[in-house]
Amino acid sequence: MSYKFILDTNVLREDSVDRLKEAGLVEACESGRLAFYFTPVLLKERSDFLFLGSIPETAKKPFEFLLSLRWQRFFNDPNGIGGIYTLELEGKLPSEYLFTSHSQIKENLTLVLQGGELTQEAKSEVQRDMDRWSGQRQKNPIAYRKMREEINEHLRKNLSLRREGSKFLDFRAANIESIAIDKIKSSINSQMPKNALIEYWKKNRDRCPYFNKFIEGQLYQAWYAMATPAEPKIKPNDYEDIEHLVYLNSVDGIVSNERGFMRSACQELFPDKDFLSVDEFVDKICSLVLSITEELR
Repeated sequence: MSYKFILDTNVLREDSVDRLKEAGLVEACESGRLAFYFTPVLLKERSDFLFLGSIPETAKKPFEFLLSLRWQRFFNDPNGIGGIYTLELEGKLPSEYLFTSHSQIKENLTLVLQGGELTQEAKSEVQRDMDRWSGQRQKNPIAYRKMREEINEHLRKNLSLRREGSKFLDFRAANIESIAIDKIKSSINSQMPKNALIEYWKKNRDRCPYFNKFIEGQLYQAWYAMATPAEPKIKPNDYEDIEHLVYLNSVDGIVSNERGFMRSACQELFPDKDFLSVDEFVDKICSLVLSITEELR
């Protein structure tokens, strides 16, 4: 059985890429023992290169590395009319919304890496995605300001609140329904009436694992800051960290060099999944290569 994994953007640096290649990651993916699942988060970080048709020298090696890996599947974006959250709430099956074709994306990346230029149609599509992602990033600071104000107000009313006296499970149970309903009303773009989406979620929560984990992640951001004795700190990037972690619903682990909020959130939201540093993942690859070698003897 394959070990399914996703990569965080901070892994795509020259030193980390060299280590993963030397450990035999490319070969392990080709053999089927490891299965790399590409996420839209990785594409967001590289859209500028695609649109401009030029890749900086410092980014070429990570680009080449990405293209050398066998892509098992390409996850759909979680947001938007055709995104995972909306289609889950509309009652669609995972087979209808979870993955999308990656052949054209891989062709475009290869073309730009080789010095070519995208067609105008392809550029327009990239521009639409960039505009949508940019719009989301502009909304994030507003949401965080509101969340920070609510947290500060809660701290003023609960001066004794400390992490050791606060359990996230209790905080989640008390707030998940109101936050989920607010998210559906404010952010889910669907042809269906909002009330219908809310009623579906209430009756079929087990069929909305991606939306559920995203809401849990938002709650964890609030609890993480609120339960810390120091001044609450919520970073806009935490939103994207949560959106990346929700893909753990379908894979075994994520490879990331993050040591702060993202690692803590993963341990809380996905205690049965792996959050591996590059060093830890290299150890897993080496162990896998050793087992394959022993089988061939």
